[in-house]
Amino acid sequence: MMAFRRFSRNSAPRFSRCVSQVLAEPTAWNQAPVVVSTLPNGVRVATKETFGEVASVGVYLNAGSRNETKATSGTSFALEHLASCGTAKRPKDKLETEIESIGASLDVSAGREQTAFTMSLLKGDVAQGVDILSDLVLTPGIAAFGKEKANIIRKADTKDAPTRQVIEDRLHACAFRDCSLSLPTVGPFEGLETLSEAELKAYVAANWTSENMVIAAAGPMKHEELVKLASAKFGSVKAGTPPPVAEKPYFCGAELVYRNDEMGPLAYISVGFEAVPWKSGDAVTFMVMQHIIGNYKRNVGVVPGSISGNRTINAVANKMGVGCAEEFQAFNRFYRDTGMFGFYIVADEVAVEHAIGELMFGCNLMSFSITDEEVERAKRELKASLFSAPTSAEAACKDLGTQVLAYNRGLPASEMILRIDAIDSEEIKRVAWKYLNDAEVSTTALGPLHGMPQYYALRQQTVMHRY
Repeated sequence: MMAFRRFSRNSAPRFSRCVSQVLAEPTAWNQAPVVVSTLPNGVRVATKETFGEVASVGVYLNAGSRNETKATSGTSFALEHLASCGTAKRPKDKLETEIESIGASLDVSAGREQTAFTMSLLKGDVAQGVDILSDLVLTPGIAAFGKEKANIIRKADTKDAPTRQVIEDRLHACAFRDCSLSLPTVGPFEGLETLSEAELKAYVAANWTSENMVIAAAGPMKHEELVKLASAKFGSVKAGTPPPVAEKPYFCGAELVYRNDEMGPLAYISVGFEAVPWKSGDAVTFMVMQHIIGNYKRNVGVVPGSISGNRTINAVANKMGVGCAEEFQAFNRFYRDTGMFGFYIVADEVAVEHAIGELMFGCNLMSFSITDEEVERAKRELKASLFSAPTSAEAACKDLGTQVLAYNRGLPASEMILRIDAIDSEEIKRVAWKYLNDAEVSTTALGPLHGMPQYYALRQQTVMHRY
């Protein structure tokens, strides 16, 4: 039987490191191909043509809170707010009226490494949408900063950010403390009160440049038409000066704990390991590993966690007969030159130690004992999450902009499926052993944490004690 297994494994076709270009061709899967062009000044234009009446077009910038400093922390947040205040050509009232008159919607968001301006509109209004976006991006309303500064500071102070995002900000501050990747995205922002109009202009001039810019569209839109519109509106964008070669951010194994026994019965904990960047050959394996750990919420879902086939979910839901967590979620965060893999837990104060222990054991176990059944289940769940996501033109446009910024191309669903199918249990063990076993961990927690294990005990849980 063992000899037959070895023969079957060795004789099976493998695609783990080289995916056939023919099999990954989108048209072979009856999918719309992504077309990417580069304007003479370096601005990239990407389209994914589909059928329908609604199109989505956006400007995506390779700039975010990571491009700030401690002294200018909050610049991305301020620019995101100023986008709704209008420009010199389109004051706030005129901007809102124009967007409403064509039945469009505008979404502006700023993250750690990327900033997005996305509009959804009817296919006949794409030219007007591109004109509005070019106005917002090329001539942002920085002149209104002096008048809006108090409102921006008040918004940052009173913003009711989800606890999940607050914990993620603190985890980055703990893990990447010596790098701008640690700067917050939801606040508080140290530099917001002293931020000046000149610093906003300097940030835009340095980062909103042609090589950092992608114009993307999804929907009933011809690529040649978007290239023509982009050339007219964004063809004059200047290239920035080449940035100095930056060292890879140092991942610091540490803890940042905010204990407050009076904030309620629930504790919020997050633990992170150093992972890989967008373009790493192990990135897809990490995506599968995320679904091996999975996510769980008490009394939510078709299958109760107590009878789940997922080993970690089953253990958490049945711990002590009542379960040791209200919810947990494994996560991946990919960046240009690094990444983070980990989990977020919400647990009762008396079950904190048990919840952390089960999740750490689940991560550790992937280095030693993972079955093909678990991997196949995780691969199915990963495909479902990727291809059952919102299929609107806006969602497709945002995905396209993110992919072009990260990979400099669109990533076809056909290629992603082949890359996922190429992963087996041995590949999971290899990657987990390389990055998670006996590795530094960073953790942050908030709430009643009298059951929180000491950091050295948490660090010990990254290795397997066999005797």
